[in-house]
Amino acid sequence: MDDIDGGLGAGITLLSDGHKGLLEAVKERCPEAEHRQCARHIVANFAKRFTGQHFRKLFWRAVRASTEQKFKHVMEKIKSLDTQAYEYLIDRDPTTWSKAFFKEGRDCDAVENGVSESFNSAIRHARRKPIITMLEEIRIFVMERIYSQRVEGIEWDLNICPSIRKRIQDLKVKQRLWGVTPCGYQKYEVRFNDAAYGVDLIAKTCACRIWQLTGIPCLHGVAAISSLNQDAETYVSQSYSKEAFLKCYNYSINPLNGSDMWEEVPYRKPLPPKRRRLPGRPSVKRKRDAVERELSGPVRHSVTRRGSLIKCSICKEPGHNKIKCPSKQQTNTSVHPGVVEQDQVNHQVHQGVVE
Repeated sequence: MDDIDGGLGAGITLLSDGHKGLLEAVKERCPEAEHRQCARHIVANFAKRFTGQHFRKLFWRAVRASTEQKFKHVMEKIKSLDTQAYEYLIDRDPTTWSKAFFKEGRDCDAVENGVSESFNSAIRHARRKPIITMLEEIRIFVMERIYSQRVEGIEWDLNICPSIRKRIQDLKVKQRLWGVTPCGYQKYEVRFNDAAYGVDLIAKTCACRIWQLTGIPCLHGVAAISSLNQDAETYVSQSYSKEAFLKCYNYSINPLNGSDMWEEVPYRKPLPPKRRRLPGRPSVKRKRDAVERELSGPVRHSVTRRGSLIKCSICKEPGHNKIKCPSKQQTNTSVHPGVVEQDQVNHQVHQGVVE
């Protein structure tokens, strides 16, 4: 907070996991900042006590609800299923993990701490190395990324980010089902069946609050803008402009000489940590949560044949396989009768020799 001159946190939004130490530290150091909790960490702990896919779907509906009315409607469904589940989520302070209570004008409706997880995944190989080598690899990674992002932004031939433009294009296709009724200067009522929302193009607001939370025109706002034959991209917040993107990568990390050219300092050199050998092979992969494992797809486990009923693929009878199938043995005998007779003669001769 001192480095960014944040003061008491006015106008700043922090997003972290539900660690109690962080929650208390933010309240003490940044009382004016908006502190959000990562919804993925909450649902991971929630799923351990209240199992079932239905609970999880309702939780994410409550997280993505942009108005208090929608949030209360979903929470009532959870309460009808299990009162303890409802009380568990209420105790986690919904104002920190549901969009219905997020502050407007931040141009960010993120509910997951994906940035930290992505960075953690990018440096997973460097984390295994000693402290100085690890810091050097992280510095090089950040230095290259800042340069590549700045070069990519300079080459854009548009005023807003490509991902935001694609999002606007998708909304232009979906808005065709919504009817627009003007009710004042730059004010409209956008309706589809029983759903209706008020849109104000001057204030850049919508009753669904998505426009205020993200800074990007929502579906209803795009419908109102399209009725005037205007371009919805002109209503996008400046936070998503090319100028703002280049401003994020304006400063670069200067190159650094090798360790053999570093100046000698009168400090004690850092010693490696005390080696402590644990039983088994050391793990180098990050331990993923159960929710992350489910999102990555089904895991194929090894299956043994113990206890399973063996069935022949030739005669379709249980108790044997195709190698020991009686019908196969009979077929071999009928096809080569001379071979069987010769085997019998050889057996008789061999028996006579033995006698």
